[in-house]
Amino acid sequence: MVKYIENYAEVKTKSQYGIRSYLRSLVLNVLSTKTKWLGTEQYLSVPRVQFLYIHHAFADELKQLDSLMKLLSKQHTFISHSEAVDRILSNSIDKPYISLSTDDGFKNNMAAAQILNNYGAKACFFINPGLIDEHDYEIIKTHCKVKLHLPPVAFLTWEEVRELQAQGHEIGGHTMYHDNIASMSAEAIDEDMKLSFEVLGKHCGTIKHFAFPYGRFSHFSNIGKASVFKNGYSICSSAERGCHINSTTLLKNTDLCIRRDHVILDWPLNHILYFLVNNVKKRKEENNYFPY
Repeated sequence: MVKYIENYAEVKTKSQYGIRSYLRSLVLNVLSTKTKWLGTEQYLSVPRVQFLYIHHAFADELKQLDSLMKLLSKQHTFISHSEAVDRILSNSIDKPYISLSTDDGFKNNMAAAQILNNYGAKACFFINPGLIDEHDYEIIKTHCKVKLHLPPVAFLTWEEVRELQAQGHEIGGHTMYHDNIASMSAEAIDEDMKLSFEVLGKHCGTIKHFAFPYGRFSHFSNIGKASVFKNGYSICSSAERGCHINSTTLLKNTDLCIRRDHVILDWPLNHILYFLVNNVKKRKEENNYFPY
């Protein structure tokens, strides 16, 4: 029987949650409580660009997404991925900004978009064009298990992708099928970048943004970086934690590597705030650059 996961609670029952998850939560409870007493508001008021991204917005996560947006809106201005990039490149970060994005192109992101719209926030949806409009359950099941370590989750259609654009959201590339660029040959990377850029252009018009799958610097390379820009993308994003501040000199777009903090909406809000405050404490100009 075809069954796509609709609630994050179902994901947790099908995952290996144990002592490690318990200890992580326990440690973050202590750290986030300490952060609260040290003045969360003071840190969150520091001018910077903070990128946050999610993968999914299951039905039982939507209330938490709304709560997170309400909390962040108290001290931050929501801006698009493109405006955030422009502010970093032009050294015009004059107050605390938040830019949101999502990875992988799950259908449940449509519900997330509606909540973001309520706060005037426009996200960048990084999608794998090879999975958009995919309806074969066995293909989706295998992809989710092997590439995403999830039970089967339905993907967006091209019609829904265009609807997101009509709402003012942006679309970005994420490789054709969510492959680890660090494990690919230079030829395969070039082929993927070229094809993904062309397919996205055909369906969505001009595409500027790219985020490499899995997101750690170990999942990318200087070869991958060169291929991204060579094949048409203008900006590259990681999933390394951190925030962005003004530079002492003007950056080139090919030198800028966006840092994005991953958020699972099932997390307590104080855990998310802990990461944001920690980013502010560790802010430095070097975070604007690639390590390659």
